[in-house]
Amino acid sequence: MAHSETTPSRRALIAGGVGLAAMAAQSAAAADLKTPPEGATTLARDGRFSGKVALITGATSGIGRATAKAFALEGAKVMFCGRREALGAEVQAEIRAAGGEAVYRRADVRVEADVAALVAACVETFGGLDIAFNNAGIAGRAGDMGGDFDWAVHNDIMATNLEGVIRCTNHEIPAMKARGGGSIINTASVMGYVGSGPIMTYALSKAGVLSLTRSTALQVAGDNIRVNAVSPGPIATPMMGGGAAEASGARTPAGRAGQPEEIAHAVMYLADSAASYVTGEDLRVDGGVRA
Repeated sequence: MAHSETTPSRRALIAGGVGLAAMAAQSAAAADLKTPPEGATTLARDGRFSGKVALITGATSGIGRATAKAFALEGAKVMFCGRREALGAEVQAEIRAAGGEAVYRRADVRVEADVAALVAACVETFGGLDIAFNNAGIAGRAGDMGGDFDWAVHNDIMATNLEGVIRCTNHEIPAMKARGGGSIINTASVMGYVGSGPIMTYALSKAGVLSLTRSTALQVAGDNIRVNAVSPGPIATPMMGGGAAEASGARTPAGRAGQPEEIAHAVMYLADSAASYVTGEDLRVDGGVRA
């Protein structure tokens, strides 16, 4: 009997079966979030940021370090800072050895003059500013309310995590306006969504970053500047050392801690033209913690 147009051929059925099998295999592989998929921690070289200038704070280790490498390997010219000069020189050498273009400058985001000089140096060195990743941050415990509250620790965390982002943003915006627009990404945290007794000040600082991100996005949308945040969950970085990241990660739906490169991929998405209609948002990369 001849095949009609509505009767699938044997070849089509076989091809469809192979396709369904492949889809099933992919689904099975993706079902286990405890193992990062191939490519999750791999940094690409597709040149999508060629001709762009990126400024990254807190890039001598952890998320900042991974993101500085990621932007440089994808073609961006990177200016980055941190307080630890030896580590800064190490990261700079590592990026250059891989063929990227990066310059380290020591800067403390708690210090207005340092931030002003950092942005000015970026513009002078590379001719402008297109992307800023305000990532510098610290953790700590200021104590309990109604108890032995340490104002020095509290003030240091707020000056770094929240006021540091304000300082950086305030200097980055004029440089981006001169460039005709840009993208700012701030590091917040899933802790900005919940209360936390032990690390109350840290959570408070990150909640402030989320609010700052939304407010700034409204202020500069007319200048073609997008402002977004990324909120990591437990990530295997020196800040979460001593097994803390692994212990927290085991309690997430994904069942593991994230890797710094997984945050770098999210930051690059928000910086890219692929996210041209995204502003005032927070991208949570947390293994399902806030699901």
